[in-house]
Amino acid sequence: MAISQSLRNRAIVIEKYVTLAATAGTNVGVSVPAGTLILAAGVEVLQAVPDVSVYTADVTDGTTVFANDVSLDAAAKGTIRVGTTAGFIAAADTVDVVTTITGSPGTIKARVFVVAVNLNDSVYEAAEVDRDLLA
Repeated sequence: MAISQSLRNRAIVIEKYVTLAATAGTNVGVSVPAGTLILAAGVEVLQAVPDVSVYTADVTDGTTVFANDVSLDAAAKGTIRVGTTAGFIAAADTVDVVTTITGSPGTIKARVFVVAVNLNDSVYEAAEVDRDLLA
């Protein structure tokens, strides 16, 4: 019997709008539930970033760095930086943006996102239908 794809968990985008601090540090990002596989993660700047000496970001849950040292320095509004390191979230956690900044860029509005799949049991069980029994 085939299982309908509409009953299975699918990859989704989880996002959060944040204001990145003017100095280096951790900016709390999206919340993800236990049993989630992160396929990719990234950050989109929603305003132009000034040209400073160094402005990089890691998108991480503190264990796995999903996007490593992506450069936001002098990034134009709408620039998206993505990392494709996959990782499993065993316990509910947040995926944050950790910035390294040399210079004074001011605060930056951004969107943090992850492409995630909930690997927990599906909420629906597969069931045979009449057409499967008649075939």
